[in-house]
Amino acid sequence: MRACTTISESRSLKQTVLSLLLACALWSGNVYAQNPPTESGGNTEQSAPKETPSLFEQDSPYLEYGDFNMNEEETEDTLYLQYGRYFGFSLGLGYQSATGNRGKLYQSALPRFDARMQYWFNFHFAAELGIFFANHEFFDGTQNNQVRLIGYGFGLKYYFDTINASAPVSFANPFLVGGVGAISKSETNIMNPGPLSDSTFSARVGGGLEFPISHKKTYLSLEALYHTQNFGDSADSYEKINVPDLTGGFFTLMLHLMFVW
Repeated sequence: MRACTTISESRSLKQTVLSLLLACALWSGNVYAQNPPTESGGNTEQSAPKETPSLFEQDSPYLEYGDFNMNEEETEDTLYLQYGRYFGFSLGLGYQSATGNRGKLYQSALPRFDARMQYWFNFHFAAELGIFFANHEFFDGTQNNQVRLIGYGFGLKYYFDTINASAPVSFANPFLVGGVGAISKSETNIMNPGPLSDSTFSARVGGGLEFPISHKKTYLSLEALYHTQNFGDSADSYEKINVPDLTGGFFTLMLHLMFVW
């Protein structure tokens, strides 16, 4: 009877040991599956090197698109393509008078004719090429003289920013203009029908208003300009009519009809 009890106890102990060994084996398998060993014997998560981000994944102000105000430039270009003007041609009629002592001698020219070509760089700056014709007369104390002027030159226009201005100012579209060129003079009279010709360098400066008739198609421009000149007869005197010399420039007031495309 005692022998049977001993055998039963030994079997129970063996079963207990086998159960513990089986539980340890199962636990070891789960750990191995979750964290397989590496060649160095460490954990993969701990030993794996960190990946270096590529150039365009790095966080740097030098790689950001808006760092150099590209968005503002693109917006301005888009607005100009939609609302801006590129080329223009204008015809003008107006009035021209001489200033200074030459103005005491010359009668005003009415009308004066202008023709111009314009090119816009952006909303604020434009370039123009033009030519004008004007006829003056004067009495030198003995006879009448006819003076024909032909001028040509290059100019730049600056249009003011009127976005935040009142509606009338925005509609008038004010601008400044300046340029350089030349003026040729041809003078004739009854006693000397052969023309006396002379040319001089000229600079001009002024301003004006530009009213839209049809946006990006037709405009009406009102412009005032002052032209300098230095003809060869600037030192001539006409004592009979109390004109000591012919210094002075020319003032013009012009109305232009401009066609734009």
